[in-house]
Amino acid sequence: MSAPAERPSAPRAGLCETCRHQREVRNTRGSCFSLCERSREDPDYPRYPRLPVLECAGYEQRASRSPADTSSAP
Repeated sequence: MSAPAERPSAPRAGLCETCRHQREVRNTRGSCFSLCERSREDPDYPRYPRLPVLECAGYEQRASRSPADTSSAP
């Protein structure tokens, strides 16, 4: 028997993965998007930036994050 096919890993988000302003948003069809919360107050930041983000003037490192924190926040 052949080995089961591996599922491709999720695309890397670059700086957004560790930024305190990033929130992952999932839709009903299973897609996942990286939302920049800074875009709510500053139009210079895209709501859904093109990934991977390699540099960002508004980047602030997140303190810590558990796997449960990836769900949508209020």
